[in-house]
Amino acid sequence: MVADRQLLWRSAFFVQGSIAIWVATLAAVMALHALPLRAVYDIGSQPAPISGLHGSEYNAAMSYAYSRGQSLMLAPMVGAGAYEVLVRMGSPGERDPLPTSIEIGERSIAIGHVRSIRVFRFLAPADVSGALAVRLTSATIQPPDESRRLGVLFDRLEIRSKGWALPALQTLGVALTLIGSAWIAVTLLVDDRRLALALLALASLGTVWVVWVLRGQSASPVLWSVAAAVVAMFGALAARPPSWLVRQTLLAVALLVGVWRVALWVVAWVALQTGAWLSPLAQLTVSDVKALSAWSIPPYVPFDQAIGTAWSQWDSRLYLSIATLGYQHPPEEYTNMAFLPFYPLLIRMALPFTGGSAIAAGLIVTHSALFAGALIFADVIKRDFDAQTAYRTIATLLCFPTSFFLGAVYAESVALALLALTLWGLRRQRWMLAGIAGFFLSLTRLPGVLIAPVIALAALEHAGWRRSPLTCAYLAPLLPVFGLGLFMAYQWWRFGSPLIFMQTQYDIWDQRLSPPWVQLSMMIETIITGANHWSGRWPTRVLQLVVWLAFAGLTVIALLRLPLIYGLTTVMMLAPAYLTNVSHSLPRYVLLALPAFIAAAQLIEHHPLLRLATLAALVLLVWATALFVNGFFMG
Repeated sequence: MVADRQLLWRSAFFVQGSIAIWVATLAAVMALHALPLRAVYDIGSQPAPISGLHGSEYNAAMSYAYSRGQSLMLAPMVGAGAYEVLVRMGSPGERDPLPTSIEIGERSIAIGHVRSIRVFRFLAPADVSGALAVRLTSATIQPPDESRRLGVLFDRLEIRSKGWALPALQTLGVALTLIGSAWIAVTLLVDDRRLALALLALASLGTVWVVWVLRGQSASPVLWSVAAAVVAMFGALAARPPSWLVRQTLLAVALLVGVWRVALWVVAWVALQTGAWLSPLAQLTVSDVKALSAWSIPPYVPFDQAIGTAWSQWDSRLYLSIATLGYQHPPEEYTNMAFLPFYPLLIRMALPFTGGSAIAAGLIVTHSALFAGALIFADVIKRDFDAQTAYRTIATLLCFPTSFFLGAVYAESVALALLALTLWGLRRQRWMLAGIAGFFLSLTRLPGVLIAPVIALAALEHAGWRRSPLTCAYLAPLLPVFGLGLFMAYQWWRFGSPLIFMQTQYDIWDQRLSPPWVQLSMMIETIITGANHWSGRWPTRVLQLVVWLAFAGLTVIALLRLPLIYGLTTVMMLAPAYLTNVSHSLPRYVLLALPAFIAAAQLIEHHPLLRLATLAALVLLVWATALFVNGFFMG
């Protein structure tokens, strides 16, 4: 490539055009807020920015919904200015008037007893951040033959601006995210400068349209355009990075991980904002589906929830319970005994730095391990192959549909870092370092103990398959076994059985050793019959089957084309996932088969059409992340 494809940002023509488009976009966003706003919601028949409602109801005259006593009308992106709010409401029965009040900022206004259905009108200024929030509180009654306590009946909501406004902070954030992501994507993917500017101009028009639609729509599906833009930016960086960046391998990998992390945070925020729309779609794919009303919009989800508590789901609470309470084994209860101790121990060590917040401590440990693991693994690959392979391997790993677990309160990132450190030690004949990393790996995830034969084989290979003098290389393969043995000894001392962690897997999840064809046949049977298996409905089982077949093939490629240590590591890390009767967590377990991602990266490098598979993986990654942060089981 000539001068790194004559990078577009080095062109004065492109830079000047980009600045003009950015300025025009922000000016258009400002101008939009000078136009009058009139947002109308027919409550009961369409999504409305009101929380605290019972389900939608209908009669011959109207659609409506009852409040639960307290409701929040929230439009976080209308802009800083003055607004008129009109609410058509009444009491459940005209003979039962309900005393009602509203709160706007620091003001509380009693509006008297709500009786017959009529329109209530009041002025409500948005706050300095551009969010309009009105809290309505009423008494509740329980009519005859009704199991619910009902507050006021909502029929219609209307928001009207009373003059020009300043854009909300979130609006500016959305606009900058959209246009910034588009700029990075076209810079990386498009060589022709004029075409790049044309695409950027289209992105600018799309940004203005999105901002207009979102004004007054707190949880509109249009928000997904923001997530799509950020993910597209990450995809462009993963698929076509500039060669000068790839040559700085560790810097490039750190940047890639950082962009991936931000992209999934944005996806999580949008998914939480639009959670009510996910439930009907989730019912088609996952077995465990929460009941969400399609028309009951939750209050605005702050971004700190999207980067914090939303990433602590399912197994996370068991890891956190170990960190805060220790191991517990009450009979016939969901127990944490099945989980290994090193990740919870790290969380416990981080608690003093987070003010006692276990979730924050878990996320700090997770992200520290993720960055460390990615950098170590990239260094291993660069030395054994080249910088391009190293970069593409990490990109392939991060694009995988379940890579979001690497940023959640799960042990996957710690295991990844320890396995990468083990491989780093093996490739440099640092046997004790590899053994110590394997020791902690076996205390993090059960497949870690199987790194012992890999360490032994690496030592024998280095010795030319001859018996060498007694050195620490003989001790290193024993350390992973000693690690798991130490945990088993603890369980025996504390609970009377060294295998209680495996017994728990059987008792709680019905998980036991089985030939690999048992798992395979169960997946195929579910797909053919369309049955609702507890491991997932048939679309989820299709994903599990594709992952099963893909990693079986990648294992063969790793054994044939990669150094022996890599191939054997792939086999050992996948063995526990394949030699069991259940597959619900298979797409997560394969994340630990790091050399398989080297094989995948090489295939993509030699067969560019396989990048379409990466695109499909990114779409699935967004979907799986959205479900996970909303509390759906994803493995």
